[in-house]
Amino acid sequence: MKVASLRSLRASPPVTQFVLAAILLTSVPNAVQSVSAATNDFKIDEVHSWVVFKVKHKNVGYAFGRFNEFSGTVKFDEAEPASSSLQITIRTASIDTGNDGRDKHLRSPDFFDVKQFPVMTFKSTSAKKTGDNTYALTGNFMLKGVTKSITVSVEHVGTAPGPRGTTIGAISTFKIKRSDYGIDYMPGGLGDEVEITMALEAKGR
Repeated sequence: MKVASLRSLRASPPVTQFVLAAILLTSVPNAVQSVSAATNDFKIDEVHSWVVFKVKHKNVGYAFGRFNEFSGTVKFDEAEPASSSLQITIRTASIDTGNDGRDKHLRSPDFFDVKQFPVMTFKSTSAKKTGDNTYALTGNFMLKGVTKSITVSVEHVGTAPGPRGTTIGAISTFKIKRSDYGIDYMPGGLGDEVEITMALEAKGR
């Protein structure tokens, strides 16, 4: 079937224009729906994301660090928040506190034991909208072979359309007790409570 050119379409009577426009739209069935559905699925952009933590040191200050290697997926639907989800896998050997000796110790069995437990993960099981741009995600957090259900608050920072697809941003800060996951070395030197922040950007797939 030949499709009318834009010039001939503009020159046609109004009724003909309507009919031809309908033919043009129906010749690509479900295109709009496909694009909309695709933008609900996102892949975490490791280059523009951060997983950082802080813990008290000798009860007089804080030690900070980050994990440099992680990956994961996000499902985000503002119209149906309950269908949103987050899955992230963090490689424990990528821990980085800015000191090689300290990082080596943190990778040892005293702390993360990265040879036996190379990853820690969070996989959400439910989502609930709690504000204009905030959500509560409940899921399973696994560290050093121990899995516990936790609920974290997530802020949807923003959404940016682009020529290569839509990008979304979110941030979550939550606390865990390291002793709950079998990391109890240096109880007097390091605090038990660890604050973790995940600042994530994710691109549409």
